[in-house]
Amino acid sequence: MKKTLLLFTMCLTWAGGAQAADADFTAGKKLFQQQCLVCHAADLDPPKAPPMFGVQMKYKMATADRASFIDKITSFAMHPTEEKAILKKPVQVLGLMPEMGFDERDVRKIAAYIHDETFPPPCKHWQVAMRIFKERGDEKAFRHHKKRYDAMCSTTSATEAREPETQAPTAAPAEAGTLKSVMQQLGRDYAALDHAVLVGDFAAAAVAAEHIANHEKPSMFQRMKIMAVLRTEMSAFKQADDKVHQLAMAIKQAAEKKDMPLLIQRQSGMLSACMACHTAYRSKIKDILK
Repeated sequence: MKKTLLLFTMCLTWAGGAQAADADFTAGKKLFQQQCLVCHAADLDPPKAPPMFGVQMKYKMATADRASFIDKITSFAMHPTEEKAILKKPVQVLGLMPEMGFDERDVRKIAAYIHDETFPPPCKHWQVAMRIFKERGDEKAFRHHKKRYDAMCSTTSATEAREPETQAPTAAPAEAGTLKSVMQQLGRDYAALDHAVLVGDFAAAAVAAEHIANHEKPSMFQRMKIMAVLRTEMSAFKQADDKVHQLAMAIKQAAEKKDMPLLIQRQSGMLSACMACHTAYRSKIKDILK
């Protein structure tokens, strides 16, 4: 009887916490719609402020957890300054957010909502930005926005971004452009390298090493997902990938010289680098690899 009562009490506590979280999310969303969308709506032409898809991504990359995300957005929104701004380019193009006289409690609810919401890619915003930068002759900014539009606003990418829960699980080969497909191909290339070294085929070792060095990159949508998960560790993750590229090119050079001791030494070094990367990041990005 006591166990039953304890379980019942735990269920009530969990349900109460879930309801409170839902209520907080709803309150934050309502405040966001009332106070933020007038400037941050993704379909404004011309835009007045960056859409939340980019704001969320940049702040998640700049913070280690939900609490620091909320703190950083709240600090900026309460008293905006260029020094506090995470999105430097939008400040340069659109200007600094003015002092709005917000209530801090409301801002913290809005910041929590921004952290927890899943915002769709701002396709209309990118279209408008492309037109504006094209008219200004700013080719770099034009290409920057076009790259994102092309990667994330096709029918396939937009559906994946808006409705991840509808995607059917598969044991596939992974779909091209996904992180999983990149890792699968790297595994095949490394196996080819390992076999080439084993049988002393320098030409095949050089080809496999070059394939590893110049491996396919994940799609823009996949890279955004990785950024959102790794946050402040994204730079170190990129450096780990760069290190593998450099080691693979060094392996290719050793193979072209037909220097077997050096080839084996460099292959061992790359294996160690791959294992270090897997140890550091695999558990953190495992959901993206499904």
